[in-house]
Amino acid sequence: MRFLVSLLLLISFFISFSQKNDVDNKYLEDQFYLGLYYSTLTSSPENFNQNKFSSTLNFGFIRDFPFNEQRNFGIGAGVGLSFSSSNSNLKLSDLNSSVSGEIVNGEDFTKNKWNTTKIEFPFEVRWRTSTPTSYKFWRVYFGVKTSYLLKSKYKYESLNSNYKLENLPFRKTQSGITVNAGNNTWNLGLYMGLNPIFNKEFGQNNPNLKDLKEFKLGLVFYIL
Repeated sequence: MRFLVSLLLLISFFISFSQKNDVDNKYLEDQFYLGLYYSTLTSSPENFNQNKFSSTLNFGFIRDFPFNEQRNFGIGAGVGLSFSSSNSNLKLSDLNSSVSGEIVNGEDFTKNKWNTTKIEFPFEVRWRTSTPTSYKFWRVYFGVKTSYLLKSKYKYESLNSNYKLENLPFRKTQSGITVNAGNNTWNLGLYMGLNPIFNKEFGQNNPNLKDLKEFKLGLVFYIL
């Protein structure tokens, strides 16, 4: 919590520091972003549940391309990094060099989580009420975000077992719909995955888990 408070204060400082007194009729907005999300999985089996807090942190750069003279409508395209952590009762096991999954009782383990690192490519259609002299404006950005998996690892701990796995059977490339809307510093961020998180082979071997998709809800902060 202390880290998040410090991060928010730092963001507010940069936003205030970055404002200019000179009027710039060719200004660009919201080119750096930082997102903090609560993450969950949809299309899950009946007994699936998340324990503890599953989260995603992402940040990156989006090039702003205004289309009209008022510069309040356009598109944005960019690149960034995403770090996710998921805690649930979905246990992954390595059996004969093939990873399988099963839903277990939450009381059977003390830690059951996976972490992923992705490079992401956001694309947004942007509408806002900005002007050359004001940075406090409303925005609604719709888009699609495509990500590529760089790294994944899993850790399971219980009284009788303790092990780690890497290179989990996730889809390498995933896409999702994004909606970011708000005013000034505070913006609500929504991500709805379009693809199952696990690859085709894992889905065939674990049909009850083949449709799991990501859903994220959180806050997005824009700078400059």
